[in-house]
Amino acid sequence: MIGVVGAGVTGLSLSVYLEERRADHVVLEARPRAGGVIRSSRVDGRILDYGPQRTRATPAVSEMVGLVGLEHEVVTVDSHLPLFVYRGGRLRQVPFSPGELIRTDLLSWRGKLRLLLEPLRRGPEPDETVARFLVRKFGREAYESLMGPLFGGLYGSDPADMFVRHSLAVLMDGGATGRSLLWRFLRGAFNRRTSPPAISFRDGMEAFVEAMLERVRHRVRLETPAARLKAGKNGDWILRSADGDEYQCSDVVLTLEAERAADLLEPTVPDAADRLRRLHYNDLALVHLVGECPLEGLGYQISFKESFRTRGVTWNASALKRKGIYTAFLGGSRDPDATALPDDVLKEIAAREFRVITGCRVQPLEVSRTRIPAWDRSWTALDDLSLPSGLHLCSNYESRVGLPGRLARARELAARLTRRPGDEGAETGRR
Repeated sequence: MIGVVGAGVTGLSLSVYLEERRADHVVLEARPRAGGVIRSSRVDGRILDYGPQRTRATPAVSEMVGLVGLEHEVVTVDSHLPLFVYRGGRLRQVPFSPGELIRTDLLSWRGKLRLLLEPLRRGPEPDETVARFLVRKFGREAYESLMGPLFGGLYGSDPADMFVRHSLAVLMDGGATGRSLLWRFLRGAFNRRTSPPAISFRDGMEAFVEAMLERVRHRVRLETPAARLKAGKNGDWILRSADGDEYQCSDVVLTLEAERAADLLEPTVPDAADRLRRLHYNDLALVHLVGECPLEGLGYQISFKESFRTRGVTWNASALKRKGIYTAFLGGSRDPDATALPDDVLKEIAAREFRVITGCRVQPLEVSRTRIPAWDRSWTALDDLSLPSGLHLCSNYESRVGLPGRLARARELAARLTRRPGDEGAETGRR
């Protein structure tokens, strides 16, 4: 048997892949619902998402959509919709093609000329931060008005506190940071129209994890925390739930937040537990807004030269055809105190800044809060982390972030856990 601790999107997708391979397993989840940070609701007839607002239909995501039968519920975002950065008093379109780069007013001609020097700049240095690397490669103007806001928005972190090797290299699939990114851009590598489209679902992102849960409901035990993990006598692991049930497992996979994983590992692998506890998380506030606005696009980020507290806004009204819905993000490492503000204050800030930036009046609907791994300097704690055979981490702090990355990682791990020595990839069947 394989034990999976945590029924967020990683734990659920791992369970689906294990089920496809007929592997005996159990999933323990402390909360009364599955899905982790992915949650949706309908407020005044409008769909709100309290975590990721959309994902990309990569091969791993598309495969999972098919496995759980959600093909007809997919909402696809128009790949022609623009993305903006607010700088110097107005929204300016982000360039995604050589022609757009020439025409954009997001960068001055001086800033564009500075970009041309990028192929002459060497790759990242050891322990170089993302901010220093991007400034050195592309110039300060391009960093502050384009790359910093877009990259930092993925993590809620300040790129000045993130190492290239921990975050940017992972995002760019490893060594791509050592080659010319400008040359790849000019050859069309960043053409959104040839990339997997952004998608959501008719009833919100939670429909995705609900469909996964339905596929493996017989494997998932909700409101059942994992209480103890200890080594067995035959190289296996004993996973004990809070209600006293014990599972003898060949492998145990922890898909929990770092602190909760550390609690389970502490008695057996104290060094690994200590390392996990050093990881920083960013607190974010999501303010859901509603208004009739003549805005067409994906949304906007804020240039680092501006002083707004809003980090960025997703325009679900135009991107996902959700009438009048906009989701503003506040907090993160550049404004860590924001999430401690009362809901009414966050609503006022988000609505006021949205009006200043877009000229459109909106009304706040709800405020929600979430936490995401920072992938900042604290990630050096994972550099020498090791676990005994049979224990595995599978979460958004140990490999590529985002739903496509989580599903790809779960699929890879499921294949590895169900492979017998010498089978060269054959599945083991039920254990």
